[in-house]
This record gives sequence, C-alpha cells and structure tokens, in this order.
Amino acid sequence: MWKSVEGFKGLLKKYDKAIMIALGATLLTGFLMNLEFNMLESSLYDLRMKLGTQPYPSQEIALIALDDKTTAQLDEFSPLPLFQHAKFLETLEQVQPRAVGYLVDMSRVIQSDPEQLKSEWSSRFVGVASRLESKGIPFILGTPFDVNGEVIPPYPLSALPHAVSVIHKDGNVFGEDKITRRALLSLYGKPVFHRELAQRLGYVTSHEIIRGQFSEPSVEADYFFFRYHGPTMVGSPNNKDTRYSIYSWIDVAEGRVGAKELQNKIVLVGTMSRDDSSDFTFTPYSKKLLLNPKLVVHANILDSVMHNRGIIRAPMFLNAICTFLVTLFVIWSVFTYTPLYGVFNTLTLAVGFLVVGQTLFSLRGLWIQEAQPLVGIFLSYYLAVPYRLIQEYKSRWDYQRKNEILLQVEEMKTNFLRLVTHDLKTPVARIQGLAEMVLRRASKKLDSDEKRSLEHITLSTEELNHFITSVLELTKIESNRVTLNLESKDINDLIESAVDRFETQAHTLHIELKTELEPLFPIRFDVSLISKVLHNLIDNAMKYSPKGSSVTIQTREIDDQVEISIIDQGIGISEEEQSHLFTRFFRAKNDTTTQVAGTGLGLYLTKYFVEAHQGSVRVSSVPGQGSTFKIYLPTELDVRPGLKTNPSQNEANRSRYV
Repeated sequence: MWKSVEGFKGLLKKYDKAIMIALGATLLTGFLMNLEFNMLESSLYDLRMKLGTQPYPSQEIALIALDDKTTAQLDEFSPLPLFQHAKFLETLEQVQPRAVGYLVDMSRVIQSDPEQLKSEWSSRFVGVASRLESKGIPFILGTPFDVNGEVIPPYPLSALPHAVSVIHKDGNVFGEDKITRRALLSLYGKPVFHRELAQRLGYVTSHEIIRGQFSEPSVEADYFFFRYHGPTMVGSPNNKDTRYSIYSWIDVAEGRVGAKELQNKIVLVGTMSRDDSSDFTFTPYSKKLLLNPKLVVHANILDSVMHNRGIIRAPMFLNAICTFLVTLFVIWSVFTYTPLYGVFNTLTLAVGFLVVGQTLFSLRGLWIQEAQPLVGIFLSYYLAVPYRLIQEYKSRWDYQRKNEILLQVEEMKTNFLRLVTHDLKTPVARIQGLAEMVLRRASKKLDSDEKRSLEHITLSTEELNHFITSVLELTKIESNRVTLNLESKDINDLIESAVDRFETQAHTLHIELKTELEPLFPIRFDVSLISKVLHNLIDNAMKYSPKGSSVTIQTREIDDQVEISIIDQGIGISEEEQSHLFTRFFRAKNDTTTQVAGTGLGLYLTKYFVEAHQGSVRVSSVPGQGSTFKIYLPTELDVRPGLKTNPSQNEANRSRYV
C-alpha cells in the first residue's frame, strides 16, 4: 500500500507540469462552455459570410421589383391598386415562366381600395393565377405573419395557393441585432413559401430534411441558416455571375423586357420601394437602412432550399473539443517557450483557427463556432502568463539567494587564496634564498648529491613561486582588479628579451630557439601582461617539445593587427582538448603532461590578458607534429568603456616617448 502511494506521488511529481496544463485547459473549457457569446459569434458569422467564397446565385431565378421607378411612372403609391396587378399578371402569363412567387402583400393592396374585390379585376387576377396553375406553372402568394398568425388576403384571393413568406430577423435570439441569418422552413407543421415553392417545382420532397435544418419546439417551427449567394446590397456591382437578375415592374409591364429573359424562369415578384423601410432588411453584408431588399433575400432563401445549401452547425461537443485543444496548446506554449514565442504562437493559433473555420464555412458550409475557442485562446494566455511570471519570480528569487551565497563563498575563497598566497611568498622566498646562499658559499664543501639536492630545492621553490604568482593573477581577474598600463613599444624588443631569458633553459633542454621578426612600428600594450603571455607560451612550447627540436617565434603585421606566432615541434594537442585549452585549471591528459609540473592557469591567463588588449589567441595543432599558437594584437588600441587603464601611468608613458 505504502509503495503504491509513493509510486503515485512520484508519478504526479514527474508529470506535474502536464497534469497542471491539462487541468487548467479542462477547467477553462468548462467555464467557457457555460457562457454564451452570441454577439461575438454572430459578428464572426457575418464576417465569414461576407469574406468567404459563396456559391453562385441560380440563373433560374429572376426578380421583378415594384420599385420607385414604377410608382413614379404610374403616378401611384406602392403596392399599387389591384387592377395594375391583374394587368401585370396577364402580361407575365404571356412569357411562360416556370413558376411565379407573388410576394406582394395583397392584403395591403385590397385595404387601399376594398371595392376592388367586387370589380372584374379581382376575377381577372384569380383567373390568370388559375390558368398558370392549369398549365403546370406553380403560382403561390406570399403572405405576412403577425401576432395572430398568417395574414391571408380576403376572398377570392385567399382561394389561391398561399404560404407564409416572413423574413426572419434575429431580434431576440442569437445576435439580437435584427440581422437576417436564418429562415423559416415550416410553421405549425405547414411548409412556408420557399419550401412550398421548391416542393412544387420538384427540388425537394415533403419529408426531406433540408441541410442544416433544426427545430424550435417552443414556436413549433423549423429553421435553417441559409447561404447568401453574393452581396444583397442595392448598387453593388451587377455581375451576372454574382447577382440575381432584377427587372423593374414597369419595364416588364410595358414590354421593355424580352420574353426570353423571363421564359422558363422562377419569377419572384415583390415590392422594393425606398418610401417603405419594411421592403428592406439587414444582412451580414450591410447593416444600413434601405440597402438590402427583402426580395433579394427571398431569392437567396429559395436558392438555398432548392439546392440544399444550408449551413450545418457543428455539434456542441466538437466546439468543446476545439476550445479544449486551443487552450491546452496556449497554456503549454506559455509554459514551454519564451514570452516572445508565446505571443507568436498565440497569435498564429488564433489566425490559423480563423482561417480553418473560414475555409470549412466557405467550401463545406460547416459552421464551427469560433467565439469560445477565440476567447479561450486569449483568456488562457492572459491567465497563464501571470502564473508563469510568479513561478519564474519564485525561481529567480531562489537563484538570487543561491547566487548571493555563491558570491559570498567566492569572495571567501578569493580572500583565502589572496591571504594564503601572500603569506606563502615570504617563506618560499626565504627557502629559495637560503638554498642559493648555501649553494654559493659552501659549494666546495658539498658533494655532488648534496649540490643536486640544493638545486632541486631551488627549482622547486621557483615552480612554487610561479604557481603562487598564477593564483595571484587569477584572484586579480576574479576580483576585476586587472588594470592595463599602456606603453608605446616595439613588440620585437619584448620578444627578444623573452628569448634571451629562456636561452639557458633551452640549452639545458637541447632545444633551439629561433626568431623570425619582421620590422614593426611601436604599438601600445601593457608590457608586464604581454611579457607574461610570451613567457607562458614559450615555456609551454619548450616543456612539451622533445630534445633536438626547435621553437620558432615569428612576428608580422596583417592589416591593422600584429600577429605573433609561437611554433613548436612537440607532442601536439587533440581537437577535443583544443576546445577546453583556455579553461581554468585544464591540462591535457597524456603521458608527457603528467610528468611536467603545471597549474593549468597559464593559457587561461594568456587568453584573458590578450583579450584585455582587444586581441585574440588561436591555436592549431596536430598530435605528434607540434602546435602553433598565434596572438593578434591591434596596432591601434581603442580605449573603450569597460577597458580598465591606469591614467597616470599612461600619461607618464606618453610624456616619456614625446
């Protein structure tokens, strides 16, 4: 039992980040799915409809508008007296349309002059409609709908086929902005105008489910989100491929529209007067008054029903899955990447999600809701970022505390080394001095073994003194106390002095020291530091070179730099070791180096001193053939911020060479 609990705790600790991200995404998704973002979703829906690629409008549908041009020429008011409608319908009968959908509110027509019902025009209107029906040309009156139900015209017009032709507006549902996005398919079990006309034309059957159809039991109605087949706005480009053909009532009535234009077409007749705002609606393309005629919207609804082009709403579980996945990705991205990448990933995800949603909407008519996922993307980002900042602040605080402790330890170490090395220099110097004095004064009384022992003591004290000096230099570097005392001097003179100093050692080791020095102009450098650099490199070259070999020191000027090369014929350095060569306390591991005393600080100090002069050190080596160290010093040293120099010493040096 105990082992299983411990194992579970270990598992939680191992995957704590993944569990936290998944839990955060789950909680945020549950929260968002219980909220409604209808205003945002409706705006995104309109944007997709406006920007997307929509199907071309059917050229089978033609529109005849009882417009301002008609009322002006007839000197009448919309929707015109009944006799005008009867004469117009007789004219329309002659062109042999495929079907006629009469969307003029005939109740208003009769209300303007009730006596017309007793005239011959009433009989003539009904007679034309009946003849069309007898010829197999469907004729349907579109009727309005009020709080009491369907508003049918008085008899005998009510005897004609009729159906509700209301244009639905999102007044109290979805966007609540009175935009026409959905359409009625049936009301109280009876098909409405568009479905009735499509059924009578044979495009759909009475029991067929229209794509995207859904029910509202509270009002006993069926709806669907229909497709807009291009802009509905009056005055937009009248491209035949993207607009329905619209003809003025007066042009048709007076024969200015050819019979072939309307023959075998599904003709929708309706009012489109700018004096009556009820002839217009708002659409996703425009929310301005008197720009979107209802007659054109009727054509779009009929087109969508005829060709089964409704919009399918993705189920809620798919919306929840999308919301969970995008929030999961954002939280993971914020916790995994830098803030800049987190912002980039968040914006890329949002844009990518919109593009995918737009593509599915335009090409497949699939409506994946975007409000919850988009809100989830940005909400998860703004919730995850503060949490990460808190965690980073906590980690930074821990690092800061550790760093303070390390700084204290480093300072204690530096002080200890400085104290120890300073205290060691005196006894070491005393031992070296006493050994040299005994060797000098009592050499005649000592046998060869005793002399050799004293010489070893002297040599050991020199090595120890060199080690102490290196550690002191290291403490200066770590405490940032290295200062350049710049002098204008010929680097060749410094090299020759160094070679002279190593002549005795070279003779003892049977190594030849060669110089190949080009004439150079004086340059500014710290004589003491560059001397240490030269001594380190020449000493190393001699230590790791076999007897009978040579060490060559070369100088030359390249562009704005002086190049100093120390070339030996020693054991060489492997490529792997070259990458660590200038690291503190690093020494190559081979049989030769283990027999040669050293601190591992010489090359580290060399690199530091050269770079303090804004120069560089490079090495090339082949194991078994030798090594070449090259130092590059600028001919004109640019004293920049951050380079410590000794102003008083530099001034003295300048006055010396003036």
